[in-house]
Amino acid sequence: MRKVVQTFTRLIRGQAVVEFAIVLPVLLILLIGLINLGFLINAQIILTQAAWEGARTGATLDPASGEGDAEINGAVQSALVGLTDPSAVAISINPDEPSRAAMGWPKPRGEALTVDLSFPLNLTLPVPISINLGAQATSRIEYSNPP
Repeated sequence: MRKVVQTFTRLIRGQAVVEFAIVLPVLLILLIGLINLGFLINAQIILTQAAWEGARTGATLDPASGEGDAEINGAVQSALVGLTDPSAVAISINPDEPSRAAMGWPKPRGEALTVDLSFPLNLTLPVPISINLGAQATSRIEYSNPP
């Protein structure tokens, strides 16, 4: 009887090892997927904040002192801390500096200024993939135009 119990116990242990070997790759893939999802959400939050910073900076520019799109780009770049490659972010400003300068008084005050960002995020899932993330922020231009 004792030999039967030992054999049965070994069979159960062997079954547990086989089940673990089958389930382990699935669990590892899920774990890697969750980690990559965290990277994706973090990058999206950083992009959204950077777009808002750019729009806010653009809304409060003083063109009389020579401020323009360079300040917007600088604000966006300084808010991209935490991204793997901040230089890969494409920045689009609408209306751009020449378009804003061409508007007659009292414009562009009160006009919407939109900052669009695009970033290719490379994830290291079991198969490497690249996802294009985007963010957009709009703010009204607040600075005073000369009379």
